Formats: sequence, structure tokens, C-alpha cells
Amino acid sequence: MQRAINKTGESILLFRHSQRDIMTWKQEKSIFYCPMCKERVIIRSGEKVVPHFSHLPNADCLLSGGGEGLYHENGKLQLFKWLSRFNMQVELEFYFPEISQRADIFVRIGRKKIAVEFQCSRVSQEEIWQRIQGYKSLGIESLWILGAQHLKRKSAYTFQVNQFLDTFVRSSPQRDYQQLFFYDPFLSQIVILHHLYPLQTSRLFAKQLIYPLHRLHFKHLFQREKLPYEFRSVWLKEVYRLRTQAASSYGEKFKLRRWLYDKGYLLQHLPSICFLPMPYQASLNVPYFKWQSELFVCCLADLKTGDVIKRDQLKKFLYRLYGKDAPDFSKALQIYLQLLQQLGYVDIKSSSIIRTKQKITCYTSSEQAILGDQSFFKHFFTRKKQNTSMITT
Repeated sequence: MQRAINKTGESILLFRHSQRDIMTWKQEKSIFYCPMCKERVIIRSGEKVVPHFSHLPNADCLLSGGGEGLYHENGKLQLFKWLSRFNMQVELEFYFPEISQRADIFVRIGRKKIAVEFQCSRVSQEEIWQRIQGYKSLGIESLWILGAQHLKRKSAYTFQVNQFLDTFVRSSPQRDYQQLFFYDPFLSQIVILHHLYPLQTSRLFAKQLIYPLHRLHFKHLFQREKLPYEFRSVWLKEVYRLRTQAASSYGEKFKLRRWLYDKGYLLQHLPSICFLPMPYQASLNVPYFKWQSELFVCCLADLKTGDVIKRDQLKKFLYRLYGKDAPDFSKALQIYLQLLQQLGYVDIKSSSIIRTKQKITCYTSSEQAILGDQSFFKHFFTRKKQNTSMITT
């Protein structure tokens, strides 16, 4: 850590002092204390060690967890210096005694308060959520910037995702426009992922932008980008894979195929509205194509022009289908129904869903389905371009 209290009660930020000062303090065995636990700390420094304060062995303090490492220490300092350039109050290693938490960097912009965390080590979801809720209890938003080693790019627009990254997507500063932030202190570059759409269980679509730190303004972190044109081809490949990939004998897709067969349907012949892209904020632990297919078969397929079904009926169906372990379908269902309305298949009047006369096509062959998807999604993304809120609401 960089901050400690000297014997006169003065707060010392180590990086602001010269090597001569640091060597003098070490030689004189100057006394410093942890601002959190008030126990003694010592200075550690060397050719390959960023100068920092360290607890004595066996210290019982939340901040004594084995050191932060060169990567984290450098990154935290670089981000602090970068944020200090702008018109806002910035403090390094700010401790909140009410919740026993220390933010890497604490930012005040007018009345707005933000805890900035440079997260390099992989920790549990429970620990991250606990810290987020701790900040929230004090009216503080949290911004998590991950070490660049957590960024796993698979292709130009696809990235690996896991439970660890999922936590930070869902705690993104903008609830309706989720992002991921990464920083590489060796390259001094920030990477931002925009337009996050789940593909497979461990893969997502995203638009990646890379900025040299010195050329980026803080407010640009939250700037919204246009959905790239390439999303259309990526999504078509995803739907093609789902329709044509050989069936395994286990997993969610296998269960869906068996369920559909019992209802008189084949996955490869389902209408294209069973494969609509869901932005990450509406994603669930249930694959998007599974619940969309189930909703179509049991609630939408038999509706005739003018028929009405209540939004609550659709919700109740999904919760009944998934039982006590059902996720919260509210956001996903809202976005899905909005998409169906914008595509002309339903009208939404308050809590009522009214079927329009526009035909929903069930395909009769895989070849027809593939051609149908191409036509459908061409129309879908054309409408999206005309109405930018179409799939980012």
C-alpha cells in the first residue's frame, strides 16, 4: 500500500517522496502506522520492488493480504496520476471506516462519489458484491478496471467470458449500456469493451476500443458507441451454429430439442424470432434461444390476429416452467416484447400484448430456415439502424 500515518499523525503517500527520503526513513527505522488497523507498518523497496508500506508478519488486518504486486501497484499509481489531471478531487487508497473498506482511488465530481478499483487478482463473486454493496451503502458508485491479463480475445469481435468477468459486467456504471474496462500498466493502455452480447456460455460479442492513457479523458470512458455493422454477420453465424450443430446427448440444448420434439417442433425449423439477440443486461443463466423458443411454442404460436395475452401470463409461464430456481425474467421479457413490437408481430398496450396480422414463419427445412434467417436478420438490423434503441433499451 502507498498510504500510511507517521508518528506525528501526518498521512504519507510514499510515491510522492524521493528515493532519498525513502532510504532515510528506512535507515532511521522511522515509525509508520496502517490507517485502517493502526498497527505498525514498514517500508519495502528495492530494484524490482515498487516502494510501498507493508504490515509485519502475522498482522491481523484486511489490508495485509500478501502484497499487491508490481503490476497492481504500478497500475494503481498510473491511474491515480491520470485521474488527477482532471477537474475533480482524487485521493489514493482512501479508507472508509464505516464499512472497513479501502478504495484504490476515490473520486469526487461535485456531489458524485466514485470508488475506482484496479482489480488484478481473481477473487470470488461474493467478495466483489460485498464491496460494491458496501460502497453503495455510503452513496458511492464503483468503477472496476480489470488487469489486462483478464482480457481474452478470440476473434475481432468475440471474447471469452467467465463468472469472474460476469460480475463486473453486471456492476457496470451504466445499467442500460454495460461495458468492461481493462488496463495494462506496462503499455499504459485502457481497453474498453462496448455492446456486450452473450453468444455461447463462455463467449460474448463486443466492440473493442484501445486508448493510450495520456490521450483519454475520464468522461470518455462512458461514451456510447454505435453497434458495429459486423454484429449482423456474427449473429447470423451464431444462429446458423445453433440450427445446424450436431446435437449432444446432454446440456440445455439437448433438453430443449427433446422438449420441442414432444411438442411437435424441431429446433432447426423454429421461426427466427426464437433467436433474437439479448444485450448482456438482459442475459440470464438460461440460454436466450431456450426461453425464447419455449415462450413461442407455449404462448405465441397459437395466437391469431387480434388475440390478447397479458404480460403477467408470459411471466407466470416462464416462472412455472423453471420452478423455484427460475431467474428474474423481467428485463429479458421486456426487451424481447419490445423487439417483437418493433418488428411488427405484436402491439403492446399497457400490460396487454396484442397479436398483429404479420405472419410468424415456421420453416419446413433447414435450408429454408437458413435463407429465412438471412432475410429476417437483414430486416432486423435495418430496423435497428433506423431505431437505435431497438436492442439497447
